[in-house]
Amino acid sequence: MLNRINTQIDQGQFSTSKVEITTLLSDGTLNEKQTALLSFELERMVRIEKDFVSSFADIKSYLKKYATDVTDKKIAKWDENGELEFRIIDGKKRYFKNAGYNLFQLNDDALSLRQGYTRFIDRGHLYKINQHHVDIVNDTLKTKSAFAQSNQITIKYTLTVDANAVPAGELIRVWLPFPREIKDRQTNIKLTASSHQNPIIASNDNLQRTIYLQAKAQADTAEQFWVEYSYETNGVSHNIDANNVKPLTNISDHLQQYIAEQLPHIEFTPELKQLNKRLIGDETNPYKIAQKLFQYVDSKKWGTSIEYSTIRNLSQHAVAAPYADCGQQTMLLITLLRMNGIPAKWQSGWEFSADAFNTMHDWGMVYFEPYGWVPMDVTHGILDSSDERLKWFYLGGLDSYRLIFNDDYSQPLYPAKQHFRSETVDSQRGEVEWSGGNVYFDQWDYDMQWQVTPIQSSFSLSDLGTEQVVLVITDNDSAIQGRLTRFEKQNGQWQQQSESHDIVVGRTGLAWGLGLHPKQDGYHKQEGDGKAPAGIFNLTSSFGYLDNISTKLDYQQMSSDNFCMDVRGSQFYNQTVDRSVVGEEAIKGSSEPMRRDIHSKDHLYKKGIFVAHNPKNISDQGSCIFVHLWRGETKPTAGCTAMDEFNMDQLLSWLDKSKKPVMVALTQVDYERLKKEWELP
Repeated sequence: MLNRINTQIDQGQFSTSKVEITTLLSDGTLNEKQTALLSFELERMVRIEKDFVSSFADIKSYLKKYATDVTDKKIAKWDENGELEFRIIDGKKRYFKNAGYNLFQLNDDALSLRQGYTRFIDRGHLYKINQHHVDIVNDTLKTKSAFAQSNQITIKYTLTVDANAVPAGELIRVWLPFPREIKDRQTNIKLTASSHQNPIIASNDNLQRTIYLQAKAQADTAEQFWVEYSYETNGVSHNIDANNVKPLTNISDHLQQYIAEQLPHIEFTPELKQLNKRLIGDETNPYKIAQKLFQYVDSKKWGTSIEYSTIRNLSQHAVAAPYADCGQQTMLLITLLRMNGIPAKWQSGWEFSADAFNTMHDWGMVYFEPYGWVPMDVTHGILDSSDERLKWFYLGGLDSYRLIFNDDYSQPLYPAKQHFRSETVDSQRGEVEWSGGNVYFDQWDYDMQWQVTPIQSSFSLSDLGTEQVVLVITDNDSAIQGRLTRFEKQNGQWQQQSESHDIVVGRTGLAWGLGLHPKQDGYHKQEGDGKAPAGIFNLTSSFGYLDNISTKLDYQQMSSDNFCMDVRGSQFYNQTVDRSVVGEEAIKGSSEPMRRDIHSKDHLYKKGIFVAHNPKNISDQGSCIFVHLWRGETKPTAGCTAMDEFNMDQLLSWLDKSKKPVMVALTQVDYERLKKEWELP
């Protein structure tokens, strides 16, 4: 009976199903379980109708509002191709309220017609390779700990129930999501304030943790429920070596549940078994199997989803639909991993960033022997890097901008909820009810306010083991001129080795770069911004036109075929290459020929020093930074540091690679602020 009714509903026969269910519920023949299941099918139809509320005219109007040159013919073609999500309900074609929005996420042609628009996923800086990923990998390798790059995050979360959503005098019961204490990942959780007295915080054993508040409804008045708290979070990188990962032979009782089906959303259907067989082939290494599955799920396009409570099986939906959101992708990956005997489980909450980007988000955990449980985030996916540790960062690692509420899905809340949940899978927005029933999402709003503060680990030049410092100081971050002084460590003390002399920097001054120093607040150098990088950087080797020069640095004589790649997206970005080796096409667009005397008719690169800015060669973060000869004392560079030839010769002859030389470039204010902490000369 239930299967037949479910099929009717899935076919859009809502009116017939409502009548049949109402009759069954009233005739007294159903047991408690049947009553609950059929009652929710009535609720499911209501929720589906709320999601599929738009007409074709509504969607067309939305598309024309944002893509002003779009034609009726093109919109009709998208509709004909099924790219505007709809359902037939009681014979009427009804469109998903976000069908137009999703078209811009999924269809490149539609996107090209919307000027100045960036897809949602592309707004998140951590969805592509970022210095934060590099720092986590480097720090964890250095410390041999899996945890690094700590942040303190402060939250104010507010849920506002609409006026008259609950009758006056009735008790409004509210569950707000609350962070779980997780060793090394999420710690020092401190509730600092709440809107109502005597909040009830669920114990940390609750896998979907909440804080409970209640208040009586007042007529014609919206009721706000809010909490403020702070916590500390760590980035994670296990730097997994696939060759060290072994299949599980004796699976403990604890892990058994994480390789089993967990209906309705984790089900080993015949379709998924076939897909799994095709994806993994004869691979037996658990991590390499996971990589294949991760790559497949990562290939699914992202779109915003209908409500999870209306989807019968999230993992199956992710395979069948033309797009999947983070939860559907995660559930599909968990299902496929479990089918291969690889333990996997749900984790979710919120994600933030170093800028304004934030969103509810789902990801997971996977178990690899001997590493144990490690994070995975298939929506962030495979990063574009030649470094395998960075490429697969999100299969064994996670950034430190997360707020974790949930370590499983569809778990009971505390205190127990009496009526249907608005969100039957996840718990990120909250839940509201009163004695008369659940209060659904369309009767309340939520607001997440947050602030991220990096927890700086101690840092000083002593950590680097350097014995030579080239100190560059400018008056401020827009100054194009400055002074350079050489220092050498002797008997544990910095000794000045030269008189200060004039230099010039970038045409727009200084901005924080990517080097050896901890990340700083403020503007960071970008490709083409005319800023010279501020911070601390290795001086790796020298270059020039001559057969040789007087220096204890390694020296590379440049030819007319040498170019430094400043082209965004190039596989050789921020690297000096030989055209005769990489080919003409590979250097196309470069504005940095290393033999400027041949290509540009000047001698700026007659003698120079490579500055190791952006050592991981992250596209758009600044490239081809040198110390080189200047045009003159009032003529700035494109982003380098430059000086006259006499002082260049003095500098080159003094530098010694065995003393691990670095350049420290700072404004006067930052130098005074950091001198003691960084133990600068």
